[in-house]
Amino acid sequence: MRLHAKKPLSVLLCFAVVMAGCAQYKRPPLMIKVPDFYEHKVKTNQLTLVADHYFESEKSKHFFNSDLTSKGFLPVHFIAFNFGDTVYDLSRVKFSLRRDDGVELTPMDPQIVAKRVLKHTSLRMLGWGFAGLIILSIPFSLVAGMDSFRANQDIRKSVKENTLRVFEIGAKEAVDGFYFFEIGHGPREIREAKERQYSLVIKGLKEKDSENVYDFRIGLN
Repeated sequence: MRLHAKKPLSVLLCFAVVMAGCAQYKRPPLMIKVPDFYEHKVKTNQLTLVADHYFESEKSKHFFNSDLTSKGFLPVHFIAFNFGDTVYDLSRVKFSLRRDDGVELTPMDPQIVAKRVLKHTSLRMLGWGFAGLIILSIPFSLVAGMDSFRANQDIRKSVKENTLRVFEIGAKEAVDGFYFFEIGHGPREIREAKERQYSLVIKGLKEKDSENVYDFRIGLN
């Protein structure tokens, strides 16, 4: 009889440990590959600009620990490869996401994006507090809450630190960073947004020591 009584408790204990661990998040390294690896890019002179979108759920979950597109955000990883000696000024460049119906979206503040994709720490603590009452182990709620809090810190850091913050592309240099665009609100609008065609528009890229200014448009799908 005692063996039968202990079995459900052991199952709950294992389940609690696994679920608490699910809140953890460690940002994976973001590897920059050679330009030919990427599908969506443009070239001019010895400069190659890449727009690597994160439409796929698994791709987004892997790097940001969240399916951002299901929440209405599209992350676009911008990479610039400069194989020449010309230095390019990014300080006045305007990035936007253009839809096939002409709507143009501007990049979002990464702090807002981070806030809206964080884990619900309070709900996890409440849920595990209830589970703790059942199995007489309240600390599970605290463990889950602490894990969620740490995960939130890492997710917030990941979103903010990977946003593009450089202002020039040096000679023989590669720079990269993310831009985040809000493509929809609510399940229906987001579903319809995923079916549209998008382009990353880059306006005002200037050669630092000349008057040459370039505009680019990179199709994403």
